[in-house]
Amino acid sequence: MALKFALLGMIALRPVSGYDIKRMIDRSIYFIWNVTGPQIYSTLRKLRESGYVTSESVPQKGKPDKHIHTITGRGSAALQDFMNEPIRASVTRDEVLVRIFFGNFASEKIVMRELESYLDRIRQERAYMEATESRIEAHPGSKHQARRFQLLSLRLKVAQYRVMEQELARFCRIDLNKRMPAGAPQRLSRSAKADRRGPGLALVYPDEHLPKEGGARRR
Repeated sequence: MALKFALLGMIALRPVSGYDIKRMIDRSIYFIWNVTGPQIYSTLRKLRESGYVTSESVPQKGKPDKHIHTITGRGSAALQDFMNEPIRASVTRDEVLVRIFFGNFASEKIVMRELESYLDRIRQERAYMEATESRIEAHPGSKHQARRFQLLSLRLKVAQYRVMEQELARFCRIDLNKRMPAGAPQRLSRSAKADRRGPGLALVYPDEHLPKEGGARRR
């Protein structure tokens, strides 16, 4: 999927700044589409040049001006055209699977350690997403139709993770029933802590607010 349509979808919710878009992505679609700040600003410039968005500078006290981006009629039409196209399989570029594919070139001890660590991260991520789903279903907000599709994307990712857990556990000869549950309190590795940043996942529209989750924070 072209990044421009992911950004157009965010801007279609309401006029936002590039910073706002990054925050919205970090708490909504990061698990299917993530992006860096420079990529966002570069794409916003191209969207503006294509006439898909307009930008307005808003002065801020003691800070640089904020640029608020609003989708145009042309941008809305382009987004709708994209969404009405047939769904095609995307080209997969997965570094993790490439590393696994050539695992025989690594030390047996190291590759098995890394696979078990990867399994633990997947279980934590899946448990986090399931908790998010429960929280959203308890407080669905007003955008019921949109929420149906948002939750479907989340459930599909959870289903993928469950299959990956089973295959990794089988390969590593791990009994998941005896291993610490993914949602149980545990000490995070340094890398896992570094990954956890920004507001919690919510899949929430800008005009809706969900209660804060129990201290969990996710990228």
